[in-house]
Amino acid sequence: MMKNFSFILLQALLMVPFALLSQIHHDGADGAEMCSHRKQSMLMAPAVAGPNSPRHSFDVLNYTLNLNLYNNFLSPYPKSFNGTNTLEFRVDSALNFIKLDAVNTSIEIHAVGLSGTAFSHENNILHIDLDRTYQPGEIAEVFIDYSHKDVSDAAFYAHQGHVFTDCEPEGARKWFPCWDKPSDKATVDITAKVPAQARLGSNGRLADSTFVGDTLIYHWISRDPVPTYITVLSGRMNYTLDVVYWENPEDPEFKLPIRFYSNPGEDPSWIKQRIIPMMSHFSNAYGVFPFEKDGYATLNSQFTWGGMENQTLTSLCSNCWYEGLVSHELAHQWFGDMISPATWAEIWLNEGFATWSEAFWKEAEGGYSAYKSSILNRASNYLGNNPGWPVYNPEWSINTPPNSILFNSAITYSKSACILHQLRYILGDEVFFKAIDDYALDTTFRYKSVKTEDFIARISESAGEDIGWYLNPWLQQPNHPIYANEYFFDQINDNFWNIHFVTKQIQTNAGFFPMDLNIYVLFTDMTDTVYRVRNLQNNESYVFGSQKEPGFLSFDHLNEIVLKQASLVVGTAHFVAERMLEIAPNPSSDMITVSANLVDSQSASFVIFDASGKVVYNMTFGGYTPGLISQSIEIGYLPVGFYSIAMKTKGGIDVKKLIISR
Repeated sequence: MMKNFSFILLQALLMVPFALLSQIHHDGADGAEMCSHRKQSMLMAPAVAGPNSPRHSFDVLNYTLNLNLYNNFLSPYPKSFNGTNTLEFRVDSALNFIKLDAVNTSIEIHAVGLSGTAFSHENNILHIDLDRTYQPGEIAEVFIDYSHKDVSDAAFYAHQGHVFTDCEPEGARKWFPCWDKPSDKATVDITAKVPAQARLGSNGRLADSTFVGDTLIYHWISRDPVPTYITVLSGRMNYTLDVVYWENPEDPEFKLPIRFYSNPGEDPSWIKQRIIPMMSHFSNAYGVFPFEKDGYATLNSQFTWGGMENQTLTSLCSNCWYEGLVSHELAHQWFGDMISPATWAEIWLNEGFATWSEAFWKEAEGGYSAYKSSILNRASNYLGNNPGWPVYNPEWSINTPPNSILFNSAITYSKSACILHQLRYILGDEVFFKAIDDYALDTTFRYKSVKTEDFIARISESAGEDIGWYLNPWLQQPNHPIYANEYFFDQINDNFWNIHFVTKQIQTNAGFFPMDLNIYVLFTDMTDTVYRVRNLQNNESYVFGSQKEPGFLSFDHLNEIVLKQASLVVGTAHFVAERMLEIAPNPSSDMITVSANLVDSQSASFVIFDASGKVVYNMTFGGYTPGLISQSIEIGYLPVGFYSIAMKTKGGIDVKKLIISR
């Protein structure tokens, strides 16, 4: 006789404190959370581009900055300095003037020269008249003599021997005149005067450092174009500087310098060791590290909690040599720096990839379970803190939102990373990693900028299918699916059964979310199978035929669709005659008691499966009389995580979820 039973799978499982279930790394730091909190707290005012990046009347090719920062390092630590900016640009449409971003309260313009003949500076815009009308394709230069005022502007900092910049999203316009949009990338050539006891880092390579009396003149040149928001200065009196070298396994002659600027008393020795395998791991997946150096500098208390992925010189909070944070910021060198957002609507590509890469780094040593634990933490963060707006908002390409929205942890970081994880689930590892590698190495975007539509098209090309069916609705709609699924088993004859499954989404705060679904079936002979279907519309029904008697069905049994809530119920009146299996306590750490009301069974088999479906416990107990039975099972030897317990008797099979936590 065929038996059916009901099974409720509640997404509340995702709300369990996953930190209890995840592998704790040496530093316990959550790079995405630190990055999000820091960027939300910033007091910021709201060359070469990718194919769909916004077009402008000119394209900046290079900024040559010459700055006198000597006094900024010395008491009373003024924020004022004198500087010049020689800006080289290519004309994209006929023009006889250019406009640059330059905040009036921070910057004072003294004169212009070269192709610039006159200027006005109002409403944070520097208007420069040119000496003639330039035609598309021509290259011109303007010279700007300017100074930074002695003001606190949350972009240029000078305090107690520390001098640094911090620009995301639109703060560069506060310390040098520029076209301050992320799509307009330009090479940077920075010369700066500092006291002899100071060290100053910036983008690119150190071309020269020269002592002239008590002054040290640094000359930094970036070989590769840089967006203005990750153009950086990081300096300090008596910085400790350590340099380690990463050797590219494919090119032993290549030795990438990685510079560590640390405050006195800090110990970056752990991360100096970890950066080498981390660099290799990401280089293997995303292509060899794309720049001529890498670097990290800890700043002071004015740089609040977290990090900032300035190109080739990441800023970190004081003494924040955390592995999770550094892995997040290192991944940004590929995603955000090498491939930059065309507009701020693409911020999800920056932070989603960096946050996902934190989990990917954990996978390098802890395996898939460590990766998945990190992803589930991100899903839990989203589900518990969802503010209800979409990941991708095209309005942000025109109007930059407040930092509290742009850098929201639940959406920009956690949900974006989980959407990438679900893409990995849909494509499978081989296709997914090839697609990401193809994207990172594509010269259409490499050292340029990207729009969301470009990313979707490139992934689709590598995958051999239009993956927009998944990415577009998941990126453009707020919230997530709420599944109310049903199933039942139908015995056709003695040797054949139909397995019926109906999937339904019942959310009212968003449209339909298409997804590939895994439907796990455990048969009464304790074998199992997974049916994979592509769910492209609501209320779809599926029927699977089987020559074995099905006993248990689970929806998304490995919880790969991490952005969801779900329930699963039996859709017919055929239930197991015996009372459903009970487990106590649940969650548990070392011992559980399972109980059930047996009708006529004299024995019962108990099988425990881990999250991958592997049997980790299998035992049959006999001698039971009909009625309420109870059996203790030792589970203290099992790792923390999610499990399923199946009880098989003459009356059928029943399965329950078990959480092991300590």
